[in-house]
Amino acid sequence: MNKLPILKIVLAGFAFAATHWKKLFEITIVPLILALPFLLTLPEMFGIYEQILSGDLKTDVQLPTNFLYYFILFGFAYVSISIHIIRIVVLGEESVKSFLPTFDIAKIGRYLLLTIIIGLLTMLPVLITGMPILQLIVYFLIIPITLNFVRISIDLPNQYKWNLNFPTQMNLFFIQAILPAIVSIIFIFLADLTNLGGALDIVIKIILFYWSQITLGFCYKIISQSD
Repeated sequence: MNKLPILKIVLAGFAFAATHWKKLFEITIVPLILALPFLLTLPEMFGIYEQILSGDLKTDVQLPTNFLYYFILFGFAYVSISIHIIRIVVLGEESVKSFLPTFDIAKIGRYLLLTIIIGLLTMLPVLITGMPILQLIVYFLIIPITLNFVRISIDLPNQYKWNLNFPTQMNLFFIQAILPAIVSIIFIFLADLTNLGGALDIVIKIILFYWSQITLGFCYKIISQSD
């Protein structure tokens, strides 16, 4: 039996963002300020990336000054916003203090470690075989592990065995991976038609980031309540 109705979760995600926009804005301000130095270096980093792809990378190229510190601040901001969004979805607005990012080092460390593990599990098969389709296959197989982002956010230990049936796991995969990819492709196409380019791409990535965290929280609530 499927536990995750896609349409209802999609609509609930947008409704939640519309009704809790003020709180979502409040938890974003300070982390965004912390992440700003890194975001300002992105044009330069994209230039280096394009040089690598074209094979025209200069030998004297250097990373922006203090790039490592900026990257650490960005990682902290990303995790802090993610944790707060999930807590609001699962525990309510009262569980998060306005304007204050999370300073729980253990929680941040667990969140980052899980992010790294999932990234390695999905990328290594591609790097070894050169077959991009393996990234989707592996991500589908390990998608239940992503529910631990919610457990970390709400101060619960990781759960390694979820016993999701195939329809539930497929819908979780569709909501968290396939649907955001489809939306991104559509808006990239629209950006090319309207010449909005990078600006629209950044806006869509931000929207999808918030929407993915919100819907992940809803998926966890439905799965945990139905066990």
